[in-house]
Amino acid sequence: MAVTATTNITALGGMLITDFEANSSVEQHMTANTSGLLFLIEIDNTANASTSAYVRIKDAQSAGAEGTLVPTFMFYAGPASKASYVLPEGQLYSTGLTMWCTTSNAPADTTSPQSAVIVKLIAT
Repeated sequence: MAVTATTNITALGGMLITDFEANSSVEQHMTANTSGLLFLIEIDNTANASTSAYVRIKDAQSAGAEGTLVPTFMFYAGPASKASYVLPEGQLYSTGLTMWCTTSNAPADTTSPQSAVIVKLIAT
């Protein structure tokens, strides 16, 4: 079988966003631009042995107060685990990305994970 090595590859996304302590506090307008594509979400919930992490992302520059928000996207990582979600074609957002993290998928949940949840996003 033939093998090829490419030294210059096209960048997947131009921006890596890392939240080292994702919790129920809303991180407003993380991308600092109004539109783009979201390619990857990685959730590291290994510090929480018995608590799930639900990362909520809203296509908005600001999202309001905790407990009153409806996310555009929601991603899950089980207790003591990591989860990665890859969107190969990119998921279009048109306003900006705002994010928060809770311990359940209930719409009004405002409970933060007890220990740090690290969330990484790759976007344009």
